[in-house]
Formats: sequence, structure tokens, C-alpha cells
Amino acid sequence: MSTTSARPAGVLARARALLALDGPLAGTVLAVFRYFTVSVSFLACLVPLLAFTALVGWQATHVAVWLGAASLLPVAPATFALLRSSRLLLVERGDAAAGRAFWSAFAYGCRHLWWAAVTTSAVALVLAYDLALFGGSDAVVLLVAAGAALAVALLVGVCVVAAADGPHGAIETVTAAVKAVVRRPHIALSWLLLIAAGLAATAIPLLGPTLALFLPALIGAGIHICNDALRLALTDETRHTP
Repeated sequence: MSTTSARPAGVLARARALLALDGPLAGTVLAVFRYFTVSVSFLACLVPLLAFTALVGWQATHVAVWLGAASLLPVAPATFALLRSSRLLLVERGDAAAGRAFWSAFAYGCRHLWWAAVTTSAVALVLAYDLALFGGSDAVVLLVAAGAALAVALLVGVCVVAAADGPHGAIETVTAAVKAVVRRPHIALSWLLLIAAGLAATAIPLLGPTLALFLPALIGAGIHICNDALRLALTDETRHTP
């Protein structure tokens, strides 16, 4: 009888431990909420781009090309903030003040990575004009697609170096990013695959909009996981957790 009565007591104790405010279930729910907060914050930074896509879209006109390039200005600081906050999510899980860290990092990125934002818009402007003027050529379309992929990889590389508290000057940061990508080009390919998979997931009927509320933070965490697992060649100074 004592053994029989001890089993329900043990099960009840385990259930209480599981459902406790500091238990694993509460920690998982809180971590999911943190990922949601970071993802929504990132999407909020993309409001100009989303508004341009919904209201104007791709057109081979000067106004559309310039508006599209201008809508990309928040992308660089937002990517930097995403990588900063997603690193916190990996390290601290539910205890991370990820939302506050995101907006703090975004403000920092606007002040110190403005050159990356301007460069991203300038590259997009050049590629858009190439596509508008010579879009009838398949070779030009392929070159534009390759140039866009290279620009995305370099942007992520710059933000990875900056988010890891690497070199603070523009030339030093770009140099460190290029060196890291050249030494481990397969890591840059993993970044592009993660981003492409995330964009493809948002196109899934019914589930796409819901997944979009969690994907940015998941992609940011995936980038960090790839960097750590594949040993991205950064200096010791750029490996410390912010």
C-alpha cells in the first residue's frame, strides 16, 4: 500500500515541478515569447519595405526604383539588432531581455552602421536600374541575382562582425567580414539558405503569416548556430558574447 500511494505522490510532485513558475514548461513558454518579441520588433523595422512592396511594388520607373532603395535603409541596423538579440536568446533563453536589447542595438546600429545602411540602398539602387534597363537579357537577370545574393551575404557578414563587438570602423569591419567569408564561404551559403528557407516558409498557405512572427529570430539564432558549429574565422575579440 505504501508503494502504491507513493506513486501518485511522485507523479504529483513531478507535475508541480513541471508547471512551476520557474519550471521547464514556463521557461519554454517564456523563451517562445522572447523569440516572438524579437521577430515582431524586426518586422516593425521593415515597415517601410513592407509598405513599398504592398503599395508600389517592382516597377521599371525612377520613382519606384528610388523608393525601393530608400525603403531598405533600416535593413542593416535591424539585421545588426536581430543578431545581437538572437545571441542573447541562445545564451539566456527565457531570461533574456531580448526586446529591450533589440531596440537598444537598433539605435546603436542607426548611429554607427549608417554607412552599411546607405551602402545597402546604393547597391540595391544599382541592381534595380540594371534590371530595369536590361531586364530582357537572361544574363543580366542572373548577374543581378548573383549580385543581390553577394550583397546579402556581405551585409550579414558585416552585421555578424559588428554584433560580435568586432572592429568599429567601416573599413575594418568590412575587411573582417570579407576575410571571414572568404575563409569559410560555406558559412555564407548557409546564411543564404537560412534566409531563403525563411522567405519560402512565409509563402506557405495559412501558416505563412503565423510563421513570419517567429522566423526572423529563428533565422538569427540559426546564423549564430552555423557560425559556431562551422567555426567562423573571427578573432578572439569578436567571439565574446555581447
